[in-house]
This record gives sequence, structure tokens and C-alpha cells, in this order.
Amino acid sequence: MGNIENKYFDQPRGAISLLPPINIDLAKTALVVIDMQYHDAHAEQGIVAALEKLYPGSTAYYAERLATVVPAIRRLLDHARATDLHVIHVVVGSDYQDLRDFNKRMRHWILDLQERSGMADFYWTKSPTYRILEELTPAEGETVFRKRSYGAFNSTNFDNFLREMDIETLLVTGCVTNYCVETTVRDAADRGFAVAMIDEAIAGFSQESHDATMASLRGGFAAVIPTVDGVTAMLDEIRAPGDATVVSIGRS
Repeated sequence: MGNIENKYFDQPRGAISLLPPINIDLAKTALVVIDMQYHDAHAEQGIVAALEKLYPGSTAYYAERLATVVPAIRRLLDHARATDLHVIHVVVGSDYQDLRDFNKRMRHWILDLQERSGMADFYWTKSPTYRILEELTPAEGETVFRKRSYGAFNSTNFDNFLREMDIETLLVTGCVTNYCVETTVRDAADRGFAVAMIDEAIAGFSQESHDATMASLRGGFAAVIPTVDGVTAMLDEIRAPGDATVVSIGRS
């Protein structure tokens, strides 16, 4: 067993990290793609379109960010599929048009936004906006979890699935940084899973909220890998002869 230095990770000088080294066994590692559906991750549909209709200009940064994030996730998916890495897609939606199985607070703001914008059925599974973006469509055999909450653990058997599959490390991508992504990452860390977030492949509604979330999580919940190229290079190095399986994020 070798050691991969922290060259792949974003650990700003002077920042405090309480994270131990991440042990990466590729058979026990999964790429997780969160909520990359038309209702959340398309600049002209669903939540984004409704917000832009009500608050013109409010989604400009997010739309620009998605133009980077979507192809970044696609590159990660291509690499994962070519190397047999576990891939898990997490989606959010309800079989009920009135979202009765969402919690009251979440259901209220969604239905309220739909009414005020004159749009409908963002999260209904029979709505076209429920679908995962075409370019990120799950391949045959990939796991898809449907949640009815912000976090992947709170309304699914995600935790049980990961333990039954002996998955210990999650490489997290998706949207929105300080909503579903953050909730899932914090819950994963609290349950003892190792987490690495791929900055280039995560979208937030503003640069400020994205950066603040990443800085907060970096301290004690997740390592941060800045780029897709960093992830693929790290995984390829782990696969190389010698099989380095301990990735140190470093401490300062």
C-alpha cells in the first residue's frame, strides 16, 4: 500500500482541517451525482425558470455555472464507466402531484413558488422536468435513489445500501451546493463515510454561497478536489502498479 500526497486536494495555507487521511479502495468508492434533473439543473426549466421569471437576473450566475458543471460531471461519468467505478445518481421527486410525501416546509415553498410563477409540477415524477439531464442519463445498471428531502439519507435507504455494498468513500458532485449537496455531505460524514467533493462539478446559486459552503465543509466534513482532471489523475494513480490506497488531504 502506497501513499498519495495531497497534491490533488484544495487545502488553503493556514486553513485548519480536522479530517484524517481518506482511505480509497476503488471497490469501496462511489461517484455520487446529486439532483442533476431538468427541474434543478437546467437554466431554462423548473426552479431556475421560475426564479428568473419572478426575480429577473437572479439566476445568471447559476446558469453560467451549470455550463461548466454539467460537462464536468459528464467527464467524471465517462471515466467512472470506463474504469468500473460505482456510480450512484440521486434525484428528488414525488409520485404525488401535491408532494404530500415531502416535509411540510419543503412542500410549502415549492408549491408557493409554482403558484407565484404560474408554473407547475417541478418535482412530480410524471413531469418532464423530473428527468435527469439527457447528457447525464444513467447507464444501464447504475443505481438511482429518489429522495423527498434535501439530503440523500433522510428519505431513502441510502445509508443501508452503501453499507450493504461495502461502500466507504463518496466522490460527490451535483447541485445545489448549499442545499442538497451540503446536507448529503454532512449526513454522510456524520455516519462515518469518507467524502471528497469535486469543486468543478458542483453548482451553487452564487459564488459567495458556494465558496462559503466549500470552506465550511473542508474543515471537518469533506476533502475538496478542485478539478475533474485532479479526480481522474488521482484515481488513475491509485490504479497504477503499487496500488496506493491512502490519500492524505494534509493538515496545516
